[in-house]
Formats: sequence, structure tokens, C-alpha cells
Amino acid sequence: MALVGTLLFCTDCGSILERHPPDQHLIKCDVCSTLNNNNWPASQKTTSAPHAFPSRLFDKRSNVQILTADDRDTWALTSGICPKCENDKLKFRDIQTRGADEGSTIFYKCPACGHG
Repeated sequence: MALVGTLLFCTDCGSILERHPPDQHLIKCDVCSTLNNNNWPASQKTTSAPHAFPSRLFDKRSNVQILTADDRDTWALTSGICPKCENDKLKFRDIQTRGADEGSTIFYKCPACGHG
């Protein structure tokens, strides 16, 4: 029986053997019925290099983060009329200003003139 990485193969036919507990010393092959010694390791530990799996979020991480005005602008855009400049788009944000059992307050501002 050959152990390759985390796979155990039958010594006669080469089929993959099912994993069995370490106290079971012989494993019967489902294909050719050959009895094989149980050489499965009791545990398997694998480690990866820190940069083995690149991530766009990890690449952006640094000790200093520089936020632009667009990054800080979390207002959503909706259709509506500004009372000051009559722009047809408004930005809005809802904020919980009262108790948790009461509705949130919705604030609007005009992206064109800043009226809010």
C-alpha cells in the first residue's frame, strides 16, 4: 500500500482506499479485496506561505490608509427635487437618532449645490 500525500492506494490494483481509524490495522480494498496495511497518518498538518493566496483586500491593507472624499461619501443616490436648485437627484442617509424601537431619521442633501 502506498501513501501519496493524503491518498492511500492499494498495493495490488492501485485503487484509492477509504480512510479508516488508526486502530484498524488492515484495510480491505473495495475493488480487488486485497488486505492492505493501514498506513494513514493519525493527523495531517499543512502550512501555506503568507502570500500563497493573494487577495485584493490583503493587498490594500497597510498601517496607513488614505481615504479620498469619495471613500468617505456613504450617501446613497435617489431621485427627488432639490428645493434650492431644482436638481433632480438627491443623496440620502438614514440615521438612528432616537431609541431602537423608533424609526430612523432620513437626511437628504443635494449633490449639486450641497443644500441639505
